[in-house]
Amino acid sequence: MKTYSINDKCTENDCRTIFASSIEELDWLCYTLTGDRELSDKALQAAMEQSVKGAGHIFREWMLSWARRLIIKFCITTMRPTATATDRHYYISQRFEFAPIGTEQVELALSLSPDVLQHKLQRLDTMQRFTFVLRAIEGYSRRDTALLLGIDDKTCEWSYTQAVAAIQPNVYVMKSIETGIELVSA
Repeated sequence: MKTYSINDKCTENDCRTIFASSIEELDWLCYTLTGDRELSDKALQAAMEQSVKGAGHIFREWMLSWARRLIIKFCITTMRPTATATDRHYYISQRFEFAPIGTEQVELALSLSPDVLQHKLQRLDTMQRFTFVLRAIEGYSRRDTALLLGIDDKTCEWSYTQAVAAIQPNVYVMKSIETGIELVSA
């Protein structure tokens, strides 16, 4: 087991430096989850302040992970994503069987530019947005995501499936009758 000296632990200055070096990534996460610039800024500030308070107890290598977890926890508490009645009961009333989501579908969604992905995510309902971000971007399991959001596994999977389907790049090919030119819209 590796032992750490006091020098391996974060200081307040380390926390501020880590936040500064990762601000774009952390801001993207906050704004994607909240969809509200003012609330996102508050979440970032709260995560930094909480991290600074606990700096002496956190090792440098864990700092960014800790900050992300604080942001997610703050956003869940603030946004209170809830499953709609449709999400909760659709698979029961329709005897819904989950079609496995292919990794290629998720990879296609994640291959979008950060701005386009964020825009598509913010158009989803809150539960779908949170399940996608936690599972596809943050790497949480279905069970861990369900526990964090206070929902059952089936509701989590349904919301995630709906999010992946909604994020897929839509490609429309239209052919102009007058010119014969094909127009592609993504």
